[in-house]
Amino acid sequence: MKRAVVMGAGPAGLKAGYELARAGIDTTIIEAAPGVGGLASSFHLDGVEIERYYHFICRGDDELVETLEDLGLQDRLRWRASRMAYFVDGQLYPFLTPADLLRFRPLSVANRLRAGVALKRAQRAAEEDLASRRAIPWLRHLFGDEAYRVIWEPLMRFKFAHYAPDVSAAWIWARMVRLSRSRVSPWREDLGYLEGGSRVVLEGLARAFQREGGRLVLGQPAQGLELSGGRVSGVHVAGERLRADAVVSTITPSRLVALAPTLASSVGAGLKRVPVIGIFCVLLRLRRPITPFFWVNTNDRRVPFAGMIEYTNLNPLPALEGDRILYIPQYVAVEDPRYGESDASILARYYDALALLHPAFEPAWVRQAIVFRDRYAQPICLTDYRETTPPIRTTVPGLFLTDSSQLHPHDRNISGSLGLGRQAARLALDDLGALA
Repeated sequence: MKRAVVMGAGPAGLKAGYELARAGIDTTIIEAAPGVGGLASSFHLDGVEIERYYHFICRGDDELVETLEDLGLQDRLRWRASRMAYFVDGQLYPFLTPADLLRFRPLSVANRLRAGVALKRAQRAAEEDLASRRAIPWLRHLFGDEAYRVIWEPLMRFKFAHYAPDVSAAWIWARMVRLSRSRVSPWREDLGYLEGGSRVVLEGLARAFQREGGRLVLGQPAQGLELSGGRVSGVHVAGERLRADAVVSTITPSRLVALAPTLASSVGAGLKRVPVIGIFCVLLRLRRPITPFFWVNTNDRRVPFAGMIEYTNLNPLPALEGDRILYIPQYVAVEDPRYGESDASILARYYDALALLHPAFEPAWVRQAIVFRDRYAQPICLTDYRETTPPIRTTVPGLFLTDSSQLHPHDRNISGSLGLGRQAARLALDDLGALA
């Protein structure tokens, strides 16, 4: 029987492992963490399962919807009208409908109208026309300098730091297009969530994988990747050698190269051309809401973050008995001093900012506060992404690689990662001569 090893039990790894096992391949998934999910994993907060990082579903996230249907979990998907706002210079403005845009006083009336037209023009653009263009000049040309400064500049600065000038316009376009698919009318945007959180689909995949005969090894990182005769032949984990005719890696590329240093000149060389930025994300459990909005972007020099997500304004999480969950993400290079800033210092700055958004806010509203960090959170979509994005099928026979940069120009999301896992499995099955 042909054998495969999948490294990593995030969405891509679980999907790849499930597809391989279902096709009759003897498959093992190994994961360094004690549970499945990767960046989409959850944790227990006083007995309630909460996601470490926020996730939402858009219309058009077809791979996720199809996976739920395959697992018989489609009844856990919920759609709900979403609300968005901008906090600009001390004032909170709803920012979703055409009427909201017309009332958006930080822009002149002429620039409000221009922004509405520009958004429609941007959504009708084509990726191939934008891939090599830089986002900032494109946004300035389309929206004008005032709208760029008010609406887009904080996003670019906080999301990409010093990489912002070289980000592809296609990344911004893809973000607009994904959200536009959730517009059920000019007046309403529906976003989705899973009742029970992302773990519903991830743990569902893990169970289905095991039902197909797959072996899931948790809490044990891969210790080495074995090559023989120029192709992969095995993976070492927990002192055991797992023979492998195919290996699908969904772990960080730097970790993969560390497992087999000889890969540095082939697999690793291209990956080094894709810069990566880290993240720290503040998660607060609050007694009261800050705003009635799901997503609030900010443009106020006193606020040290570009936006925040009041997750319970989308998914009410009734098990919290009225408490609220707020995420405040900050993308930052791991070399930046802010990445290593103490939790206490971060929280103090953010509490001051929350008092600007809601003058009655005080730290006593916070029942629990956690700061999550991840060094490999966001590969940057630069103007050369079409040349630098690594293929799933590597130059090493039998070795397949998934990385969220392969989603470019789209941002990383669970549905996209599931799609990468499925593609990797199909390529591996083709290589093994087992593709139906």
